[in-house]
Amino acid sequence: MTVAARELAAVGRFGARLYWRDKVALSTSVALSLGLGIGLPLMMDRIRPGHPEMVLAQHLGVLAMILTIATFSQIAVTLTARRDQLLLKRMRATGLADRDILGGEIANLVVQTTLLTGVVSVALYTLTGLRPPRDPLLYLTAVVAGCTVLCLLGAAITVIIPRTEVAAVVTMPFFLLSGLGAGGFGPMTELLPGWVRSVLDLLPTAAIVEASRVAYAAGGTLVGDLRAAAVPALTLAVWAVAALLVIRRWFRWETRKP
Repeated sequence: MTVAARELAAVGRFGARLYWRDKVALSTSVALSLGLGIGLPLMMDRIRPGHPEMVLAQHLGVLAMILTIATFSQIAVTLTARRDQLLLKRMRATGLADRDILGGEIANLVVQTTLLTGVVSVALYTLTGLRPPRDPLLYLTAVVAGCTVLCLLGAAITVIIPRTEVAAVVTMPFFLLSGLGAGGFGPMTELLPGWVRSVLDLLPTAAIVEASRVAYAAGGTLVGDLRAAAVPALTLAVWAVAALLVIRRWFRWETRKP
């Protein structure tokens, strides 16, 4: 293992320890995600038994919401708090590279959220009529790639967050838009104008849902799956590049001086 990899892993382990000791993170990222991720599709299965397609639609819509909570919102709150506490500045003073500090935190949340998604998915396969994805590798790739991009966007949005107390409020509009566009609140997009639906389809969460839908599709081939997942992959790549540019140019490692 290279020095950079060891440092990134060390920051990731440090972030994981703090994550599981943080009661607020456990109540929002973990408890709320499990409640929404399992509860809403399970309720749909009980209301409309024998319609696994409706359970799948609800599952994928809620998936976008829990990924947003557990990655985008969580990393925005975490990095803002550590910036205000001067912890990020102290970590840089130890000689850690910027990419290792941010990369370690992103890697931690990607792993935690992927495991959380696995728990939710397995619970639904057990408790409802939802079947496992036909292409589990594509589903896993969509979740991991989506988590990574959402973490990058969460780190990028900290540039406009003035202090820790308002971090969750600043991320709320994106959570609502991602849930609305992905169908987490039900088929509300059908009531919206076409141009609004087109804009919502450009969100990274819409790309995650679309790639996951391809993985769950009953029929398909490897080539067909790759073609269908190409546009969502491109969407995620564009968002990732935009986030990296913002982070590189404007990310703040300490609070502004009064």
